[in-house]
Amino acid sequence: MSIHRLLVLIFALLLVRPALAETLLIGAGAGYKRPVSELSAAFKKKTGIRVEQIYGHMGGVISQAKQSGQVAVIFGDLSYLSKAEGIAFSKFLPLGDGRLVVAWPKGSDLKSPAALTEPRFARIAIPDTKSAIYGIAATEFIQRNNLAAALKDKLQVVATVPQVSAYLISGEVDAGFINLTEALGIKDKIGGYLELDQNYYNRIRIVGGVVDGFGEQPAVLQLQQFVETPEARSILEKHGL
Repeated sequence: MSIHRLLVLIFALLLVRPALAETLLIGAGAGYKRPVSELSAAFKKKTGIRVEQIYGHMGGVISQAKQSGQVAVIFGDLSYLSKAEGIAFSKFLPLGDGRLVVAWPKGSDLKSPAALTEPRFARIAIPDTKSAIYGIAATEFIQRNNLAAALKDKLQVVATVPQVSAYLISGEVDAGFINLTEALGIKDKIGGYLELDQNYYNRIRIVGGVVDGFGEQPAVLQLQQFVETPEARSILEKHGL
């Protein structure tokens, strides 16, 4: 190899090295681990930017973001993120609408939400009704369908959507409220699910909240461009968004 070609190669490697070494730290609610993980992998493949991810109860994710000061983007429900205390967002990247479903374990069936009042549905799992968006949505759905009194003693509150899924898969509950994204992810491990009428709960807008101070970071700007591409939209639609 000539000296000239060697110098050109070294110069090219120096140009791409910063991009390859760049890392983006994001957080997301546990119920959206599947689509966010797939988005992150596709984003890395396209840009070379490594994406480190934290998942969990939204309250915990927000707390980690505040304490570390390193989380650039948090994926979750717009209404929750916009009201979060102690953290501010410069913009929100729209991903799609979240959809509530009721699911049941293998060996069972459910034709309508009203059937949840039947004795065979004695244990119904629901995510945290105060801070988990699908727990809030399920509560709205139950109340607006006049099912609150009938289901009051059947509901078993857990922290997150994945915990509801774990109970459904193990058969420890007779039904559970989760989101469509989660239901699609575990469909082979449960008996089935029923998507619930969106008119009976407040609209759930899933977004990526860009934390103040990170809005002009090159990796964040590239992520913003990526989520608008057909490739990203295809991933989100596949996961029920």
